[in-house]
Amino acid sequence: MNLKQYVTVGAGILVSVCIFVPLVEITDPNDYNLVSTDPVTGLARYKPNSSFMTAGDCYENKVEVNNLGFHGPPVQLEKGKEVFRIVIVGSSYVSAIQVPVRDMHSTLLQEKLNANPKRAYTYEVVPIAMGMNRILLDMFYYLKYGSMLAPDLVINIESGYELIAQNPIDMPAYDAQGNILLQTPKSGENPNVGYFRSISRHSKFLVNLYNRFLIFRSSLNSFLSAPFSGTAVSIPTTEAAAKEVALRAEEERWQVKEKILSTYAKLVLKNGAPFVFASWTGPSAATSTAQEFPRHMPEIAKRNNFSYVDLVPVSRAAEAITGRASNYPCDYHWNSDGNRYAAEALYSYLSTHPALLTHHSL
Repeated sequence: MNLKQYVTVGAGILVSVCIFVPLVEITDPNDYNLVSTDPVTGLARYKPNSSFMTAGDCYENKVEVNNLGFHGPPVQLEKGKEVFRIVIVGSSYVSAIQVPVRDMHSTLLQEKLNANPKRAYTYEVVPIAMGMNRILLDMFYYLKYGSMLAPDLVINIESGYELIAQNPIDMPAYDAQGNILLQTPKSGENPNVGYFRSISRHSKFLVNLYNRFLIFRSSLNSFLSAPFSGTAVSIPTTEAAAKEVALRAEEERWQVKEKILSTYAKLVLKNGAPFVFASWTGPSAATSTAQEFPRHMPEIAKRNNFSYVDLVPVSRAAEAITGRASNYPCDYHWNSDGNRYAAEALYSYLSTHPALLTHHSL
C-alpha cells in the first residue's frame, strides 16, 4: 500500500467519524451526562433523586434514580426494627436500567419474599450497581454505599461479560503481606485514563460502540470455543499450545478473583451478614466462559465460607417453559422476563437455604 492509498483510507475514516459521531449524538435518545463522581473514592453513581430516559434498538425506559444514586426505589437509610434488608451489588445486570423499577429483579424478589404471610420480617431488597463495574469495584461499592445500610444479607451478581472483560483497573493492589489494599483503584489511576473513562461514560458514540463490541466479542468467543464442533479433527500442536495458554490465563484469573472474593466475604461477614455470590451467563456466551463459574465457584465459596448460586439453570428452565428469552434481541441485558427469571432463581435458592434469611449477630 503506497502513501496515496494510506491517505485515502485515513481520509475515509475521518469523514466517516465526522459524519457518524454527530449522527449518533443526535439520534440516540439516551442521556449519558448523568453521572457524578465521589471526590474521595472516585466511585461513580447517578445524580441522586433524578430520572432520565435510556433506549436501545428494541426498548425504551425511564430510569428512576433513588436517593442513593442508583436505579431503584427510594431507600430509608435507617433500617426499621422488623426489617430484613438485602443488598444486591453488581454491574449493569443489577442496575437493570433497561426496565422500569417495578420489573427489576430486586423489586420482584422483594415482592416474592413479602408475599409469604408467615414471614418473620418485612424484607427490603436494595440494588447498588453501576454499569461497567467488575467484582473489585463491586466490593468498594459495598464498602461505600452498602455497608452503611446495615444489610442482613449481601448478594453479588456477576455475569459472564464481566468475567472476561478484565483490565488493569480491575486488578487489586496488595500490601507487603499480600493482603488486598482497601482503596479504590481510581485513587491511583493515571489522570489520562481517568479522563478517558469519564468521557466514555458520557459519549453516546463510545457507549454505543462499546455495547456493540461486547455483543460481537461474545459471538466471536462462542464461535472460537468450538468453530467446527460437528467435525472430529486432530488438534494441531499450535491449537494445543493455545489451549494451554488459555488454561493458564483462566487459572491466573481465578486466583485473583478468589483473593478478591475472600476479602469481600470477610468484610461482609465482619459486618454481621452472610455473603452470597451469584453468577449468570447468557446463551450467546462462549461455552468455555459459561463453564468457568460452575467449575471454580463451588470450591472457592466453600474455602472462603460464603454461598454460591448459579442463576443459569432456573433461567434456562423458565425460558424453555415460557418460550421467552431472558435478554433483548438487540441487547445482551435482561429484559423484564430475564429479571423475573433471576428473581425466581434467587428466591428459590434463598427459600431452600432459610438460614440466610435469618438475622445474624456479630
